[in-house]
Amino acid sequence: MGANGSFASGSTNSELGRNYKTIGTVGSIQVVTPKNPKAGVKLPEESHTPNRVYATFYKDGHDVKAIAKYGPDGKKIWEMHTIDHKNLGPHYHDWKDGRPVSDKPLTKEMWDILNNVRNYK
Repeated sequence: MGANGSFASGSTNSELGRNYKTIGTVGSIQVVTPKNPKAGVKLPEESHTPNRVYATFYKDGHDVKAIAKYGPDGKKIWEMHTIDHKNLGPHYHDWKDGRPVSDKPLTKEMWDILNNVRNYK
């Protein structure tokens, strides 16, 4: 189960139980932001929609902050970040049991996804 188990508990079944709002789309990727403008910018731990990809931007909008892919069970499979970490530049983490388990350079497919989202207007 992810951070707070919102998918498993059913709390995301209605709009009131969701902490994020969609502000746009890039193909099938949902660009989201927290509903609370004072909340930190991060992606949901779980998705109510199977096989979803979410992206979020830094608060000032200067770049994509993170993009994540969720599996058929709504749990995060991987999350990429644009901030440098361990001299990897943009990189991604595989996720297992609600936690990041690796630091890897982006694949070509991930670079394509990132560049498409960066062109979002």
